[in-house]
Order: sequence, then C-alpha cells, then structure tokens
Amino acid sequence: YLQATTKINLAVESLPQFCCFKSKEGNAGPQHVGTIHIGAESLEQIESACRDSANGIPSRRPVIEMTIPSVLDKTISPPGKHVINLFIQYTPYKPSDGSWEDPEYRKSFAERCFELIEEYAPGFKSSIIDYDMLTPPDLERVFGLKGGNIFHGAMGLDSLFLMRPMKRWSSYRTPVRGLYLCGSGTHPGGGVMGAPGRNAAKVVVRDLK
Repeated sequence: YLQATTKINLAVESLPQFCCFKSKEGNAGPQHVGTIHIGAESLEQIESACRDSANGIPSRRPVIEMTIPSVLDKTISPPGKHVINLFIQYTPYKPSDGSWEDPEYRKSFAERCFELIEEYAPGFKSSIIDYDMLTPPDLERVFGLKGGNIFHGAMGLDSLFLMRPMKRWSSYRTPVRGLYLCGSGTHPGGGVMGAPGRNAAKVVVRDLK
C-alpha cells in the first residue's frame, strides 16, 4: 500500500490564471477543462517527489493533479465562484518529521501545495475562500482506503495483470460462491475508467448463464 496521496478540495473566488495561457476577463477556457498537471514537467521532478515520500517527508515539490469541475457543472458553486480538486502525490502515511494529527503540520503542507500552484498561476493563493484536506490517514478512516492508497494497493509490475489483486484471484471471482471483486484492487487498476467493474460484470453474466 505504498504511494499514498492527499486530497484537497477548495472553494475559490475565481479561476486560476495560468502564466502559459491566460483567459480573457477571467472566463473559463480549454486550459481549465480536464486534468491539469502541476510539478510534473520531467521524470526527475516526479522521481524527486516520490523519493521525498519514501523517506517519510511530504514531497517538497509535490506532483499535483488539478481539476475544476465547476467549469462544466455550474450547479456546484455560486455564480462566479469555483470548486477546485487537488490530487497530491506523494505523501507518506506516517511522516518522519511530524504528524498529520498536528493542525499546523497539515496547514504547512497545504500551503506548500498552494505555493507551487502560485508559481504557475499567480494570484491563486489570494483567490482561496476555504479548503478541506484529506491526508492518507483521513482517506483510510473515511473511505477505508488502506494506507491512504486510492488504488486499493500499489500499481507495481508485481501487482498488475494476472497478479492483481493476487494469483488465482485475478478473474474477479473469489472462493466464496457469488462473491466477486470489482474495485481498484482488481485488473486493470484504479482511476475513473470503470474497467474493473465492467470486467467483473461480464464475468458475473457469464457465470449466470
């Protein structure tokens, strides 16, 4: 259950204005749709962020995946305001230099993430109304995600394909008749693609025939 993550949900006054692609009058543009990757300009940056976490330190320059759902769904925020989701890698489950139970420690990491985004979108920090933060222990407590891993287990080469979640159980069937697996811990893994559920459903239909 390595590769734990942190999730931050924000309410903001306005859309981020990225240095590379500023929109006219602050309106939503193509740069605000989809997933926006920050701090992942090279393999070296990603490796450095991962190494920090492996050493028990929340990444000094984390890899951030930003989405702005309110650009497409106007019903989830007041007019002119927006909701931003940050999926942050990599954060250790048990930090070696502090505790996620410490409010100041949590705040310092959140600020670190906001500072990084500020480099790409000046004015981002001042636009923040409020935010909610879910660290790896929070993800485990609230959603049952062991170790704060949203994929129900590491996505290494030794735990993919016929080895996911383990040998003999990769067909979505379990030793218990009528009980099937269909979560992120099954092939081909997590994300928003829904493929594990689709594959498991096909197995169920086949068994019912």
